[in-house]
Amino acid sequence: MIGNEARVLVVEDMPALREHTGETIADISPQIRVTTAVDGQDALQKINAATEPFHLVVSDIIMPRLDGEGLLAELRQRSYPAAVVMLTALGQDDTIVRCLRNGACDYLVKPVKMEDLMQAATNALQHMPLLTNQLDVAYDPLGWFEVSGATDPSVLYKYRKFLGLLETFKIPEPMAGEIRLALEELGRNAIEWGNRNDAQKKVTFGCRILPGKVIISIEDEGPGFKPIEVPDPSRDPLGHIEHRKASGKRMGGYGLHLIKHLMDKVVYNAKGNKVVAIKYLSEERAEASGVFRSRRQP
Repeated sequence: MIGNEARVLVVEDMPALREHTGETIADISPQIRVTTAVDGQDALQKINAATEPFHLVVSDIIMPRLDGEGLLAELRQRSYPAAVVMLTALGQDDTIVRCLRNGACDYLVKPVKMEDLMQAATNALQHMPLLTNQLDVAYDPLGWFEVSGATDPSVLYKYRKFLGLLETFKIPEPMAGEIRLALEELGRNAIEWGNRNDAQKKVTFGCRILPGKVIISIEDEGPGFKPIEVPDPSRDPLGHIEHRKASGKRMGGYGLHLIKHLMDKVVYNAKGNKVVAIKYLSEERAEASGVFRSRRQP
C-alpha cells in the first residue's frame, strides 16, 4: 500500500496526542494523507463524508461519546474495508483480546513510542489485514489461545499480535524470539504450501503456555506432506536456491530444519498437515526430557 496514496484516520480525544500521532504517521511517507477525529462519533462523521474509504484507522479506546471499542464494532458491522490499530492506556489482556477478536489488527499500549507507532502503521498499510477478514479467536488468560480463519496472511499477522502476550507470561528472550520465529516460518508454510493460498481453506494457530514449556500447534487443510522427504538445504545451498527458483517458490525453504534447532521437540501428524512444537523454558528440563539433541546437532 505504501507507495500509492494511503488514507489514514487518527481518532484521539486528547488534542496534543492527536496532533503528535497524526504527524508521526504522516512522516512515514509523503504518500500518506492523515485526517483526525476527536472521538468515535466524529470519526464516523469523517468516514461518512469521505469520498473514498480510509485504508487505516488508528483509534484510542477510552473516549467520550463513542469509545474505540464502539467505533470498532460499528466499522465491523459495516464491513468497512480498513485495517484498524487500537491505542490503549489500560494494557489489559481482556481489552486487547476483545479488540483483536473484533477485527483490530494491532494494538499499542500508551505511552506509545514513536518508532512503535510508525512500525505498526507501516505493517498495517503493507499487509492490510482488513476488518472484513473473518477470524475465530479463543483465549484463556491462564495461557491458551487459538486463532483460525480463511487462508490469508492476515491470520498469521493477527496471531503474531497474540504472541505479543508472551510478555505477560514472562517468557524471557531469546526464547520468546525463537518461538516467534518458529511460528512465523511454520505459519507461512501452512498458508503458502499447505493450503496453497486457497482462501476456501482454513488455517489454525494455537499456543498453550504451561509451567516450564510452551506448546504451539499449526494445522492447515491441505493434502499434507512427509517431513522426512524434505531435503536438508544446508547440504547444497546453491542447488537448493536454484531448485526453489525453478519450482516458483519463495526464497527460503530452511524452515523445517531451522525449526528443529529453534524448538526442542517437533511432531507432525500422520497426514503431515498439523505440527506440534514444544519449547522448554530451561535447558535442564529439555535435557531431562531427552529432546535437547536438536539444539546440539551440527
